[in-house]
Amino acid sequence: MTKLTWDCKENTTYGECALIHKEKGLIKKKVKHSDCQCTFPDCSLHGGVTLTVEVSINQRRLSEMLVYTNPGKEGTAAENFSCVIYDADFMNCSWAKGRAAPDDVQYFLYVRSKKRIERECPRYLKDSGTHVGCHLRDLSGLTSYSYFLVNGTSQEAGIQFFDSVLLLKEIEQYNPPDNISVQCNASHCLIQWEKPRTRQARSNRELQYQLDIERWRDTSSSRSQLIVVFGDSGNRYNFPKPGSKAKHTVKIRTADARKARWGAWSLPVEFGSEEPESSLVYIYVVVVLGTLVCGLTLGCLFKRFLKTHRLFPPVPQIKDKLNDNQQVDHEMLWEKFTHEAGKGDKEEVLTVETVSEAPAKL
Repeated sequence: MTKLTWDCKENTTYGECALIHKEKGLIKKKVKHSDCQCTFPDCSLHGGVTLTVEVSINQRRLSEMLVYTNPGKEGTAAENFSCVIYDADFMNCSWAKGRAAPDDVQYFLYVRSKKRIERECPRYLKDSGTHVGCHLRDLSGLTSYSYFLVNGTSQEAGIQFFDSVLLLKEIEQYNPPDNISVQCNASHCLIQWEKPRTRQARSNRELQYQLDIERWRDTSSSRSQLIVVFGDSGNRYNFPKPGSKAKHTVKIRTADARKARWGAWSLPVEFGSEEPESSLVYIYVVVVLGTLVCGLTLGCLFKRFLKTHRLFPPVPQIKDKLNDNQQVDHEMLWEKFTHEAGKGDKEEVLTVETVSEAPAKL
């Protein structure tokens, strides 16, 4: 915010202020009744501006002009100033030493917050002792348009300042999308993802994505396709499934839809690879190895059983005919009986007689 004030000795009936900027041109503001000031929105002043005031007092028009210049020696201000927001919560700013700045120059960065309070950089990055950058971990309180001021000090010469008004939305570098997934059917592969986390909520129309799809054969990639997809398409892309079963990878990065400041690429996600065929080969190898291991194991167990049987033979036991389930053959073959009876012509007969005697009388 730039405020222009003047002394009011008489009541004004009309007033108008103007700021002539080298880049933005003419900016006009009306003066309120009996008000002796004008307020302009933030703009860079390091290149110098011209301010004018025109008022009407008692039907007389009075005008004044003020030329605002950047004090200090020409070429001593910080150069190549830039800032970038990353990971939604951090910001790095950098600049270079002025080409005409003395050796003892020291620069300081101030950022104007929402409550119009300027705060100094809490952590500087140095080059040979000179501040050439700043790291901010707390972005709370910063408005959409924030004012940055880099001034300097030196014992040898006056140092000019550098200031800039940055739209934080344009300097934010977005992270890659989250939760990238690929689902394929017979004809297409559907690539889906989620919006990355940003410093402030962004609609789908404010984001765009770039897809890098590569087709791989063996150990080399054949070609790469770069496709830009806008967020309003639903954070998805339908990729025609290739005829071959070659492995494919996809990487995605994010940028603002109006200013393509691309962030980092995501990790590659594979799809359409020859996983079914390779898995069958693995299954065959596992089955063959399992069969060999089982065969060797059974062979070792069988050999061990034979050795144990030789060392400890079974103990004979009495056969139990009552509990034995085997059938007893009670039939006698006639041929066997007749053959045994005809071995000799003589037949011996043994007769046993029993004689009973009466007891003797005494």
